[in-house]
Amino acid sequence: MKKIYFIFITLIIGFYIINEVRKKRFSIKESFYWILGVLLMLILAIFPQCIDSLANYLGVAYPPSLLFVICILFLVLMNFRNSKRITKQQEEIIELEQNLTILRDKINKM
Repeated sequence: MKKIYFIFITLIIGFYIINEVRKKRFSIKESFYWILGVLLMLILAIFPQCIDSLANYLGVAYPPSLLFVICILFLVLMNFRNSKRITKQQEEIIELEQNLTILRDKINKM
């Protein structure tokens, strides 16, 4: 029963992401990583013994802690990507403001 519950939750999250992309509220490029996360969640929901096997292979004593580490690493990487994008956009905004100021100055001189 737990397995069906987790599969159901994963499918709801997947459909939500796809729906947000369809409504153009979420970019396809960004959704790719979230869809990969959903697929990983679906695999773990269908085959929960995978996390146990991976934990044994890596020498992790408590398999759920490995799952938390994987989730945290995923979120940290997504946060890093978003921070890079924000920095790039801030630089572009500064450049656009400078160009706008130059154009306004040219208009005022005319």
